[in-house]
Amino acid sequence: MTAVQESQKYQVVVGMEVHAQLLTRTKMFCRCSTDYQGAPPNTHTCPTCLGLPGAMPVINRAAVEATIKTGLALNCRIAETAVFARKNYHYPDLPKGYQISQYELPLCVDGWIEVDLPDGSSKRIRIHRAHLEEDTGKNVHEGGYTLVDLNRAGMPLLEIVTEADIASPEEAYAFLTKLRTILRYLGVNSGDMEKGAMRCEPNISVRTADQAARGEYGAKVEVKNLNSFRA
Repeated sequence: MTAVQESQKYQVVVGMEVHAQLLTRTKMFCRCSTDYQGAPPNTHTCPTCLGLPGAMPVINRAAVEATIKTGLALNCRIAETAVFARKNYHYPDLPKGYQISQYELPLCVDGWIEVDLPDGSSKRIRIHRAHLEEDTGKNVHEGGYTLVDLNRAGMPLLEIVTEADIASPEEAYAFLTKLRTILRYLGVNSGDMEKGAMRCEPNISVRTADQAARGEYGAKVEVKNLNSFRA
């Protein structure tokens, strides 16, 4: 059996997570400016985004409105009630020790995007959920040291999660380019991947035809923080 014949026994299954920074003037839970690109390190911070004791978060209304607008454009069902939760991480660039995110009750669920494929066909990619959260800071590695810049900490972040409907690199590219076009058209995200404004994390698995017939999936691998479609 040739390598091509062997490869045809398997199917690629991809679900996509996309993180998009929202174009608001202030951060997700405080009044610090989001215009941090090129600013000196740790100059766009306050007790809230630094996670200092006693600092209480206040939600950014503009970020909620941008998320709902995006959800409508993605044909999602918009929740009447949304709940935020603490997602625990222990990273140097997350000073609170947790990320404020949504889990049980996201703002947007059950949507879809219709994408055009190179062979002239189209395919519907289902959107599992879209929810609001805050971004982390940034680690900068210089020599034997790791420096922490928290200007980005607390930036409003929209996470869009698809179902495992993507079956090829071509479909992944078609989905991501269509999504970026929608976000730019709505004015909620710049789409500047080279600046980290939009990052994608594919969850990839491989399964046999027999597994597919049984509705089973292979072991999943998540590739973190890709900042280009070519990657």
